[in-house]
Amino acid sequence: MEEITVEKIEKMSYTDFVGFINQWNVLPGSFNTLSKWKVFSNLDKNSNILEIACSTGFSSREIASLSNCKGKAFDISKLSIASAIKNKKIYTPKIKINYFVENAYKFNTKERFTHILLGATLKFFTKEEEIFKKCIAHLEEGGFILASPFYAKSQIPRGLILKSQKIFGITPTTEPYKDIIKIYRGLEVIYEERNNLVKETDEELEHYCNSTAERACKERKIKNKDLYDAIYKRLLEIKKTTNELRNYQGYLVLVLRYRKKIYPKRYVELF
Repeated sequence: MEEITVEKIEKMSYTDFVGFINQWNVLPGSFNTLSKWKVFSNLDKNSNILEIACSTGFSSREIASLSNCKGKAFDISKLSIASAIKNKKIYTPKIKINYFVENAYKFNTKERFTHILLGATLKFFTKEEEIFKKCIAHLEEGGFILASPFYAKSQIPRGLILKSQKIFGITPTTEPYKDIIKIYRGLEVIYEERNNLVKETDEELEHYCNSTAERACKERKIKNKDLYDAIYKRLLEIKKTTNELRNYQGYLVLVLRYRKKIYPKRYVELF
């Protein structure tokens, strides 16, 4: 096994760090969003889902646990998929979700899905339209896109944008609601909810980071305090940055239906 050092922890890409520490990298709204997706898209034991850029598997794992659906989920990070498989084995061993490593741009299958879970992942792709069109192509007739994107409610300070770019490797969502929703045009809005974000307290952030860092060290048999401190410090920086972004962002809960005879047209007013 490759030796883990403080320097390696600090230099990992954001996605690999998340996978390495097995952070439950949740979608905006967490369980609340998953519950609404399940109800308003009629997601049940007969559903066959696909999750794009699943990270450590939270969304597909937990919605499968809630609904007894089957499906597939992939991510480009080998460390994230290793954690997703581990989480399935430990927390939800009975779910019927297959996790695997894949590049979303190269993914292709003849299989069609009843639901495709996007969460807020489209912003991680430089070619959002390409990924979105690929999702539509893999939906069965009457299938659903389940998304929970961020949108900007006010202008984000440039310093915070630059800090976010450094930490996450992408630009945080700076576009207003109408710009964010535009990519989904042509899909029928079965359910939509616009939500405010509430900042976590310092105590809540510290409790979360301690819990995650301690579990990461236990899983990886790390006993060196310097390594624990490096994991905790980097995770806390991530969480403080996302917490600061909450001052300027909201998020959507979207259940969007695809019907071939309608898409990409729209015959219903927006509200």
